[in-house]
Amino acid sequence: MEAANQAKVDMAEAKMKGEVGSKLREGQTLQNGGKIDSQTKIILTQRQGEGKKEEIKVKTEVKVYKNQREAEVAKANAELAMKKAG
Repeated sequence: MEAANQAKVDMAEAKMKGEVGSKLREGQTLQNGGKIDSQTKIILTQRQGEGKKEEIKVKTEVKVYKNQREAEVAKANAELAMKKAG
């Protein structure tokens, strides 16, 4: 009888430890998932920032190019006007 009772106690302890271990693993899985989500958001934000920087850089280069072309056209028009007047 004592052995049967001890076996029941042992089984109950094993079941409890198994359930605790299972809950611990579930909790760790959720924590790891949260960490991965956070890291993914950080990296995504960094990439978006890099994309914005490149976009601004390209727009600036286009603006500089347009300004140079406008200056060249204005210079050519001034030279032409001077030739016509002279």
